[in-house]
Amino acid sequence: MPYIVSPLIHIELPGLWGEGHPYEKETVYDINSTDPASPPVHYDAHTLKPHSVTHIDFPGHITSGTETAESYFEGDARKCFYGKCLVLKLQDIEGEALDNGITRFTVTPEAIKENLLRVTASETLPEKLFITLADCPYTEDGFQDANSVLILNEESAELLMSNPEFNAFGTTWKSSDFMPGSRERPIHKILLRQAVLFECLNLQNVPEGEYFLSGFPLRLDGATESPATVVLYDYRELGG
Repeated sequence: MPYIVSPLIHIELPGLWGEGHPYEKETVYDINSTDPASPPVHYDAHTLKPHSVTHIDFPGHITSGTETAESYFEGDARKCFYGKCLVLKLQDIEGEALDNGITRFTVTPEAIKENLLRVTASETLPEKLFITLADCPYTEDGFQDANSVLILNEESAELLMSNPEFNAFGTTWKSSDFMPGSRERPIHKILLRQAVLFECLNLQNVPEGEYFLSGFPLRLDGATESPATVVLYDYRELGG
């Protein structure tokens, strides 16, 4: 069976950025309506705030005037949404206790290389990489606990960029940066030079290893981020 790594979106889902519930729906047509002018169907209007659900960030999210979602559906740019993807559940990442009960786990280049070697027997950088912690804490809704922060440092982000074919980075945490009180987003800026960012993934039940990714966002014109249902297929399911 494929692994669906986008948690369920429901109306009671809490927002991750203080924006209130990220999903709302309003009935447009009610199949039980007695109004003769109402069609015999049920139809809802759906409102989403993508940054509190599984989503993809595009360069326009962090730099005004740069690429947005629709441009990635043209030509080779589409390759960031599908293809070989490596899942790493990072081991031996020491957490740093911060204020307000937050623990920050920072991934160094050495940690990436060590975990690559452990899982793939090689330090060869993949084209697509999804990461989480080996003992990642999840909420009951299937999202990583927001107080358990998982980020790359700048050197790690540059290491991934050293592979000219690298085009997708994914994390179980709610962002690719953690810069409270700052307007800088250095990891986003580095990775978005050539990759898109998958955030708020649920890799809890996914064994480490290589998969075939299918993770297309909604094709929204001008969107700097877009919700996505992200699926990982074991190659045996694909006959390869």
